[in-house]
Amino acid sequence: MERKDFIEQVGLSSASILIFGCMQACSKSDTASNSSNPSSNFGNAGVDKKVDFAINIAIAPYLSLDKAGGFYVESKTGIIIARTLNDEFLAVSSSCTHQGATIEYQANTNRFYCAAHGSVFDTKGKVTTGPATGTLKQYKTTLTGTSLRVYE
Repeated sequence: MERKDFIEQVGLSSASILIFGCMQACSKSDTASNSSNPSSNFGNAGVDKKVDFAINIAIAPYLSLDKAGGFYVESKTGIIIARTLNDEFLAVSSSCTHQGATIEYQANTNRFYCAAHGSVFDTKGKVTTGPATGTLKQYKTTLTGTSLRVYE
């Protein structure tokens, strides 16, 4: 084999390997991935999987939920859990739908509030005052003893 033929064969082989690698990288994955842009999921915690977890409100760090008017932001799931003055538990996504700032619960007015830009949400996550325009995702809650279940 001449040198020219050898280089040509090596070049074709290399090109085939590169094309195969590119095709593999471009193929669909079996698992859903989270968006690399967190702003695309503002207010939509748990978009890729169902939320279903329980916490014990009688132990740290959830002690703020042991009394009416308290709230806790579960950063792992992106959910804010609040206990109203009427002892009702609420759970909605904790990221404001405007720009993703973490919201808080204001017990005296029974609402969720974003201090970053003043957006206000009712107890079901619906916007009552902008600039946010999107509704917060709402979750169900069930209290059994001191175990609070948050789920879809």
